[in-house]
Amino acid sequence: MYTVIDEIMNCIKCNVEIPPKRLEILPGTKTCVNCSTESAKRGVPVMRGTGDHTWVDLEVLTQEQYEEYEELKTPPSKRTKFDSSTDKDNLKGPFNIIDPED
Repeated sequence: MYTVIDEIMNCIKCNVEIPPKRLEILPGTKTCVNCSTESAKRGVPVMRGTGDHTWVDLEVLTQEQYEEYEELKTPPSKRTKFDSSTDKDNLKGPFNIIDPED
């Protein structure tokens, strides 16, 4: 399944030895785990379709997206409250909020 790697390779960023198992699984890697720019991912199964035509997809989420997903699953009474009157910069979207008092 995987090719056994006999050579020792150092990370191009920190010069620490890359573990042989990482080189075996990711033969083209040039960085260690700590220097990798790839972040952890989480998978969430999602049911799609209707009736007899249903299937399950796996949605791959970043850690930040997964935390937002978990927040949506919690009951509204346990969610953190958002006060839009004090935090106008936190609103996301293509629109600018214009304060008539400015």
